[in-house]
Amino acid sequence: MPRVTRPARLTPPDGRPPGHRGRASPDRLSARGPPRSPRAPSGRPHVRRVTVPTCITRGNDAPHLPPPAPEPTVTPVLLASLFVVGVLLTVRLNERVLSVTVAVVVGLLAALLAALALGVGGPRAAEMQLSDLNRAQGVLVAAAFVIATAAYHMGRMMLPSLDRPGRKPMKVQRTAAPTQVQRRTNLTQTQVTSDLRFQDYEVLDRIGVGGMGSVYRARRRQDGRTVALKVPQDKYLADAKFVKRFYREAEVLKRFNHPNIVRVYDYRMQDPEHYIAMEFLDGESLEDVLENRTLTFTESAQIMRALADALRHIHMQNVVHRDIKPANVMLLKSAFTDGALRDGGVKLMDFGIAVGKVLTRLTMTGARVGTPIYMAPEQAKGNRVDARSDVYSLGLLAYEMVTGQTAFKGSYEAVVHQQVFESPKPPKQVRLEVPGKLNDLILHMIEKDPASRPTLDDVIARIDAGVLSDDVFNDPVALALSVQEKRGTLRLLDLKGKLRASLRDQTGGAQGLPGAPNAMASDHEGNMFVTLLDYRQGRSGTLARKLDPDGQELVSFGPYGLGDGELLQPVGVAVTQGQVFILDAEAHHVVVFDLEGRFLRRFGGRGQGLGRFEKPRSIVAAPDGHVYVLDTGNNEVQRFNAQGEYISRFAFRLDRNSDALRPLEGLGVDQFGAVYIVDSVARKVRKIEADGTPGLTFAMETLVGEPADAPWLIQVGPDGQMYAVRQGGQVLRIYSSVGDLLSSNDMYAPVQAMSLLQRPHVLHPA
Repeated sequence: MPRVTRPARLTPPDGRPPGHRGRASPDRLSARGPPRSPRAPSGRPHVRRVTVPTCITRGNDAPHLPPPAPEPTVTPVLLASLFVVGVLLTVRLNERVLSVTVAVVVGLLAALLAALALGVGGPRAAEMQLSDLNRAQGVLVAAAFVIATAAYHMGRMMLPSLDRPGRKPMKVQRTAAPTQVQRRTNLTQTQVTSDLRFQDYEVLDRIGVGGMGSVYRARRRQDGRTVALKVPQDKYLADAKFVKRFYREAEVLKRFNHPNIVRVYDYRMQDPEHYIAMEFLDGESLEDVLENRTLTFTESAQIMRALADALRHIHMQNVVHRDIKPANVMLLKSAFTDGALRDGGVKLMDFGIAVGKVLTRLTMTGARVGTPIYMAPEQAKGNRVDARSDVYSLGLLAYEMVTGQTAFKGSYEAVVHQQVFESPKPPKQVRLEVPGKLNDLILHMIEKDPASRPTLDDVIARIDAGVLSDDVFNDPVALALSVQEKRGTLRLLDLKGKLRASLRDQTGGAQGLPGAPNAMASDHEGNMFVTLLDYRQGRSGTLARKLDPDGQELVSFGPYGLGDGELLQPVGVAVTQGQVFILDAEAHHVVVFDLEGRFLRRFGGRGQGLGRFEKPRSIVAAPDGHVYVLDTGNNEVQRFNAQGEYISRFAFRLDRNSDALRPLEGLGVDQFGAVYIVDSVARKVRKIEADGTPGLTFAMETLVGEPADAPWLIQVGPDGQMYAVRQGGQVLRIYSSVGDLLSSNDMYAPVQAMSLLQRPHVLHPA
């Protein structure tokens, strides 16, 4: 009689034991371990309701159960596939490696599918579990990842049009022209040139390669002349527009005969030969020159003149170049002899997008063609271009030659925006050695309004008249500024706000300032007294300096400390009647020195009483000896005599019915003793005459980006014009004596201090 090897409970035909409420996975049960057997109400243990295969044997035969199948996991396979995908996306492999990768993966995939097909149709089909199918599906997904990634790279190799660099953010730099030289090895050149055969020219080697064509050095069979052969890539010859543009350059260049324009000898546009035979130029592009060294101002001016003359020639032929940039200018070897540019030493080339009256139909209306860094605003907006657009581009090219950097930087879109809406930093602000006349000429050439730009005749005339010298700055009064820049920390401006000279740099060495002065004033002899915020910036450990009219240090005084003649936080300085008054915001005192830096006395103190300060911010002095201190904590300006004795105060109520005072933000005084006080509520400068009567008001507006909590620096010129700038701001405002805003001048650096500087040594030189 047969016997059952292990007790099992019979199950209904649907496979569920009686009373079964759910479906439990065998894997889940094995993970939890054997369940406990709860007691039945009768005390007998429950029988596990798990369906197991029943093996029936006869006699003493052992039960025959199938061996457990190994349980491989999908996780290692997926991780390995993701690793391969990452490698394929990161490392640019060649086509052969990608093909082998795809072949291996496809082979493994085919083997897996075959194994699955045999397993499903074999005798063990009933034993296959659902988990095996899940694992197979995971392997298929991993293989699909690898194949898709490899296929993507192969597609990019076979179809270069899939690469769309124009859609990616890019760092704008000088874009290489198709004729830019990129050297290759002799082996590569031999392989490339061996397939080129022309009836009239023998190709020697490739000397340049670009996105749409290559340039070869070739020999004309007729007379042995060495030429530069420009050959388009075969894949572009099917594009009729490209072919028109390519040969338009040859048609345009053949019309010109100028020593500074590359010559075209011949061209052919008949299958199977497409080329332009041009003058072979032995030299390097201006782009390469600027990458390796900085041109002198003399060299820059001569190159400017040569290019201006070349542009004037093509404009007379009703042609506009539209793509002036360093890569399209070639500087020949030995172009300069004894500092002079020889005739034909510089060449203008690449007229591929030049436009004229006859050629405009080949250009789409509104198309932005050109290099954005050197593109005129009207060209960036897609408007009509003319000769004035080339003047603008030449000005930007000159800007780069004299400063060593481009006028605009950023992505393509950012540069286009700057071309239309922003003005670059003047060349003299970038490189202080730039001659003033050259600086002015470049700024004139890059005016946003085409009507405001000079003609090429004007440019050439101004260069011939001399742009390498500055006008002699003999003004008896100047505006001295301290700016937060390493170069040109102390600068002199004329009374129109134009930068004229640089006195000191912030280098930290013996010849430089240890930091940007935060306050400054001058005496009647043109000496300047400046203060620093951090005593550790200088080797002497002092916070005050006396400088001569040329910016050289004469005396260092005011060591850090609380003793007599010592300073903690100087925030203002004033000079009158042979005395130097330094306002110490931390000690709440005014410390008085003589003109040689010797301590005399101090006055003030912390508090709200007369002669005391809560938050002192500015100090000025009138020629009559009166000293004024702005206290933003008490919202008042106190007046003292030269001995430090309190005289009176100025303050403004919020309204007639209020005792609260208006916040004050700035302080100035003119040569007649009138006081200028900035009212932050009314956003005005209120003038108080020397006799105490109210005077004019000047409207003040804080621009976006200016520090709103910083004090205003106020200076009044000899003719009553007022100069105002926020401390830490960059915009200097100039007002007339009647309160009209004359101009707003960008200083291109944060202004820390400002003072009117008397220059008697100019009127009476030694």
